[in-house]
Amino acid sequence: MEVEDYKRKITHTDYGKGESGLQQYAHGVDKVITEKDFFKISKELLENEKKTDANDKYLTIPTFSNSLPYIAGGVALVTIFIFLIHNDEEWTFIYFLFFSISCIAFVFFTIYFFTMPKKEKILNREDGLITFTGLLWQKNITMPFKNAIFCYSTGGEDATGAFMLQIIRPTKGYTFEDFMIGAQSCYEDISLITWYMDKNRPLPPGDAFDEYRLQDFERRKAEGFPRPGYPSNIPTPEATPEQQAERAKIGGW
Repeated sequence: MEVEDYKRKITHTDYGKGESGLQQYAHGVDKVITEKDFFKISKELLENEKKTDANDKYLTIPTFSNSLPYIAGGVALVTIFIFLIHNDEEWTFIYFLFFSISCIAFVFFTIYFFTMPKKEKILNREDGLITFTGLLWQKNITMPFKNAIFCYSTGGEDATGAFMLQIIRPTKGYTFEDFMIGAQSCYEDISLITWYMDKNRPLPPGDAFDEYRLQDFERRKAEGFPRPGYPSNIPTPEATPEQQAERAKIGGW
């Protein structure tokens, strides 16, 4: 089966002058594998979610950025219709203000829909790169995964929307993008992402990776089973006891 090439050109290597401050960011999420039962990439998920692709080289993730103009523009259009249907209401300043905002929003997101650049989220395990979307008309960002800085959302006063994994963009202003895969918390998501991106480890749990496990094992064997590049609080065993024994003999871990 032919594997699509998701390798993208590097656009950034780090965060520039502001990196030292971002590294100490209070809501930072370290690249550490801490969760044992995290979200797994399954064959069923790949069949149901056509925008997700997974193998031993790349993992693609659907991005909300592609849905934003549909959702925001749709809400604005519905709001406009509601205002027009109830045109017997007295057009106070507030009434007119909200109607105007809805019209502007609809026009804005209509233009954005036809002019926005391609939006992608890609984990490139083979080359150690991560690709994520720029803000609005900014192009996608591709940088070394080891240099990417993750954090979690704080949510509202009632904690709604809190502890969702985000990645900080290295562009001016250091904006944030959600980088959730499907887990219940940022720590589960970063555990799966880190496990997958650590190419010295076997592929993470999930039957979507099963057909690639042997060739990934042989690649690491040819490299002498180098030790993992990121810490983990849980073991990451090979697919079979025989492979585990071979790794222990050659790699010593």
